[in-house]
Amino acid sequence: MSEENKGSEAKAGGSKMTVMLTVLNTVISLAMVGILFVSLKKEQSTQKVEDIVAEEGHDAGGGGHGAPAGGGGHGAPAAGGHGAPAAASVPGYGKMVTLDQFTINLTTPGSTTPKYVRVSISIEIADASVESEIGQKMPQVRNAIIDIFNSKRPGDLVHSEGRDYLKEEIRAAINGFMVTGKVKGIFFTNFALSS
Repeated sequence: MSEENKGSEAKAGGSKMTVMLTVLNTVISLAMVGILFVSLKKEQSTQKVEDIVAEEGHDAGGGGHGAPAGGGGHGAPAAGGHGAPAAASVPGYGKMVTLDQFTINLTTPGSTTPKYVRVSISIEIADASVESEIGQKMPQVRNAIIDIFNSKRPGDLVHSEGRDYLKEEIRAAINGFMVTGKVKGIFFTNFALSS
């Protein structure tokens, strides 16, 4: 073969390769755009916390979904009192009462370095009557929580099993002096253990 034939075959092979790579790149790009579009549509159709809160606020004001008009829904009054703990209600769940943050010393036998925990706690309750009682008994609630934490060692709180047991202890202690209702659950919304 002559040099011209070899050169023209190499050019033809090179241009075919370029066309194939361009087509492949275009197909992959279109597939990526399709995947992104589908995932965006799926994300937009998923209900978010903000949507639930907005619906709940709309339902509470308009009396939709069985809530009395002007009421807060689920038997709660439309406006909260001053000085009461913050509470929120989500359909299907109890009301949540958020307590002020705690910074509590832990038991450290034989150690000169004090250890402490900083924790934010939310209490799940059944209804507004229990919320009122929690508000009235806030000193007893806080004291019970502090006493339980004071009896714990840092090693007791390192693993999730220890924290779950602690939640049950707190729930049982608070329910021990509640009259109108019981605490349904204890949730740590922030938990920091000193090292």
